[in-house]
Amino acid sequence: MRARATPLLLCLGLALAVHPAGPAHAQDEAGPGQRRYEPDFFAASAPANAYDMVQRLPGFTLVDADPDVRGYAGALGNVLVDGVRPASKHDELSTLLRRIPAGAVQYIELLRTGEDGIDMAGHALLANVVRRADPAPEMAVEFGLALATDGWAAPGGEFEYGRHRDDRALELAFSTRAEPDEDGGEGERLTTAPDGQVLERAHSDDHSITRQHDASLHWRQPWAGGRLNLHANALQEVLDFDGRLRFSEPAPAEERVEEDEDLRRAEVGARYSRLLAGNSTLSVMASQQSGWLDIRESSREGDDEEHFREDTRLGETLAGIGLAWQQAPRLSFNASLELAWNLIDSRTELVENGVAVDLPGSDVRVEEQRIEGALLATWQPADDWQVEGGLRLEASRLQQTGDSTLTRRFSYPKPQLSLTHDIGDRHELRVSLSREVGQLDFGDFVASASLDSGDVSAGNASLEPDKTWRSELAWKFGFGEDGALVLAWTHDRISDVIDRVPVLADDGDLYDAPGNIGDGTRDGLALELGSSLHAFGWPSLRFNATVLWQRSRVRDPSTGQHREISEDKPLEGELSLVQTLPAWRLSWGLSVDLAESETSYRYDEIASETEGRSWQLFAERRFGSQWRLRAELSDLDGRTIRERRDRYDDLRGTGPADEIETRRHRAPGLLMFSLRRDIGA
Repeated sequence: MRARATPLLLCLGLALAVHPAGPAHAQDEAGPGQRRYEPDFFAASAPANAYDMVQRLPGFTLVDADPDVRGYAGALGNVLVDGVRPASKHDELSTLLRRIPAGAVQYIELLRTGEDGIDMAGHALLANVVRRADPAPEMAVEFGLALATDGWAAPGGEFEYGRHRDDRALELAFSTRAEPDEDGGEGERLTTAPDGQVLERAHSDDHSITRQHDASLHWRQPWAGGRLNLHANALQEVLDFDGRLRFSEPAPAEERVEEDEDLRRAEVGARYSRLLAGNSTLSVMASQQSGWLDIRESSREGDDEEHFREDTRLGETLAGIGLAWQQAPRLSFNASLELAWNLIDSRTELVENGVAVDLPGSDVRVEEQRIEGALLATWQPADDWQVEGGLRLEASRLQQTGDSTLTRRFSYPKPQLSLTHDIGDRHELRVSLSREVGQLDFGDFVASASLDSGDVSAGNASLEPDKTWRSELAWKFGFGEDGALVLAWTHDRISDVIDRVPVLADDGDLYDAPGNIGDGTRDGLALELGSSLHAFGWPSLRFNATVLWQRSRVRDPSTGQHREISEDKPLEGELSLVQTLPAWRLSWGLSVDLAESETSYRYDEIASETEGRSWQLFAERRFGSQWRLRAELSDLDGRTIRERRDRYDDLRGTGPADEIETRRHRAPGLLMFSLRRDIGA
């Protein structure tokens, strides 16, 4: 308990120790709910790009769009560029911001109250990066090399081009990279009976490499009295896994598992916005995405063989229209309508020693038609009060064919209300209440297998989305020139919690599958702290901390006892130090990810995983105005990952575990070097 409390005590101590100073220079109140930061606010840190600048915004933490959420409105991140959100939810905000040179940024503003009818998408703060009108083209070429401590190595590279003139813009980007993931490394596996008797002992040697290639194109121009944005992107992500187990007990033997996973995705889209009379803004968007996922996995041990394959096609078509208007100086509205059509068409097959295994959800086609309308309002009754409220209405039709033929319809109201109060210049209180409806993961309808762990999961055609009433209380305290401390408590009351349930196959066998298990709760306490260490005599050194404590509670369908929700992490967080030394044209930083653990409850197994702390160290040196050399070191001493699986012959709760399997391996460390040449920045 003391070890877990240490990061919080350190962060609070630092916040209290920093001497409050006057307001930071080069930040201006740009309007109600806005604060503007000019380039000289960031000058002391000598930022290379817009990402470096956003990282120094007081009280702001970058949140990417969630590409796994279906639809556009529910997946939005918290950054705008020139007042507009990225056209694609698959664009990583950190990548987009790194492509904007610091010299091309005119200013960055923090938006809080939804000024001009901007949909905050549930975020307390939005950062709007406004670029200069610069006709000079920008181009960058980067070459890199990744080296793992186990001897693996691979090159990488990136090319970027951008040209902006007369409100027209062309941006191109291509990249390729590879790196090992945490599933690789050497370790050991031990299986024992409940009394400690050793049943199996083996040495593991796994190699897991992910390679990614992507390309993107963005075009912007004036059109029909407004602004038209077009985008296209393509991505391929390939995972190669090769695992070997060498058993020493009960007898020498060897098992080999190979997995090849190939994901390809392509997207095209358009977004149009126009200012109308009466201080209104019209926006229209449409996009089409297609994806293909191929998985091949095989396992061999002596005369026993298993083979698993999955062929999946994914599709998403979106269209939306929105209207934002200023009803009064302190009252604005945002209305929107979004239509979506989603598809997954999947075939899976598991073969054991030449015999096909009947898995529920091995032949699945799911189509979803969904419509969502929203009306949101932002009202500022006084300079120190802001009220945001609104209602979203969602209706969908889900049709499933294949193993199961089923058509279902869902409709949900999703109200939201938040109240923000400024107390003086440094304190801010925010309270909010909202109803949220989870997005069904279409992958949960499809059977899956992991031959390395021996887990086989069925698909579940009866899934319903979980529904959550979320209440939140947050306090923000600004201190020093650029410091901020944010504490936020959330309480979720969840109905139809999605967890794990047993599913009966046609042949009478039971399989584990995702399913709804009843009502539950989740409480979280989040801490965000960021500040330069000016008060300690290190003005160029900045400290950041993000920590989340989380507790959940749900009734286990197998035992009837209360437990946490599967895969919830009780603690996760990151601590970092970054320093820029302009005189040496050098910047460096150190970040530490706290150790994490999670537990999953299958009907016949309890699986827990613990990842040791992880650290990353980087140094970047500039040569002239166009060259940058960067080195990154990650976990050179390795990162320890432990797993424990308590397996039962029958339903948990009917007796003791039949066997206990423990795994431990050390993921290799990584060294990355890159040389970048900027032209025209």
